[in-house]
Amino acid sequence: MEKQRHTAKSVMELFRQLPKGERAELLKMLEEAQGGNEDLETMLMEKRFADGRVCPICGGIHVQRNGRRANGSQKFVCTDCGKTFSIRKNTIFSGTHKSAAVWKEFLRCMSEGLSLDRTAERCGITHPTAFVWRHKVLDAIGEALKGTELTGIVEADEAFLPVSYKGDKKAFDGGGCGREPRKRGGGNHRRGLSDELVCLPCAIDRKGKAVSRVAKLGKCSAAAVKAVLGGHVSEKATLCTDGDASYRKFSKDNGNGLVQIKGGKGTVKGIYHIQHLNAYHSRLKAFLASFRGVSTKYLNNYLTWNNVVGVRRSGLAEKASTLLDLVVSALFSETSIAIPNRSPLPILVKNQTKIKL
Repeated sequence: MEKQRHTAKSVMELFRQLPKGERAELLKMLEEAQGGNEDLETMLMEKRFADGRVCPICGGIHVQRNGRRANGSQKFVCTDCGKTFSIRKNTIFSGTHKSAAVWKEFLRCMSEGLSLDRTAERCGITHPTAFVWRHKVLDAIGEALKGTELTGIVEADEAFLPVSYKGDKKAFDGGGCGREPRKRGGGNHRRGLSDELVCLPCAIDRKGKAVSRVAKLGKCSAAAVKAVLGGHVSEKATLCTDGDASYRKFSKDNGNGLVQIKGGKGTVKGIYHIQHLNAYHSRLKAFLASFRGVSTKYLNNYLTWNNVVGVRRSGLAEKASTLLDLVVSALFSETSIAIPNRSPLPILVKNQTKIKL
């Protein structure tokens, strides 16, 4: 009798039939079979201390081993600030009981832009855990990318998205959001650039590095552009925008050269155009649409996600590796309880008119 031969596809079908706990165990076994049997602590130590030990509290470099905890994890002490810490201090991995293999698989899912349900299934975790992990990862990546600098020719323009209170019923039940809920698939209650839209100043350079963030409600302003792009555009960069006056003020204050394209979409002035930025907006909206609506309170995290996964031209394995490096390098830790309790409108610039939050 001939033995049944399994393909990668048939093995994946069998994997999906396993209980969630056994999926996580199998992922760990596969990692070990490939020679990657490091636990989470070992992985963090190799990456965080690759260039020498650094204190995650004060940044000092005089760090020594200081025994082990009851669970066997290594302790360290910083002789500069006197604090004792573990390798997980100020990371999103603090308090987790999952293996390095599960976390790496989770980041692979994020590199593919998978839904929470598919991610939970592949990683053998629950849907709520996948949700919390997603935003912890994106918070850490946002922290790691705070120093992003755009150089050379930098294309800039703003995008607008409807304010969304998805998953936040309190905003309508006496929460003061200032409007009635929209029907599924329905439009805004007011036409034009009203305060039912959030303004997202965006910029991208020719190397593919991008910066974008929720700035304000309604029409763009010089203050909104400065709040998002300030500190991210090199003084030697040349800003290429449409005819909006907000960018003229920003470029003057920031010392940048400025080329404004006033002839509409597709207009080119030699090497200057905003076609990369227009493509960025298209990819961003397609990326957000794949999640069937993103709550405004979490929108900044999805902008960060798109800037790493949706914009950069690299393979899935390289994107997953980039996500891991960014997460490990970030000194950032957020509690699971704080994530859903964020402000429904994370705006940087308040409108001149009174805003109901």
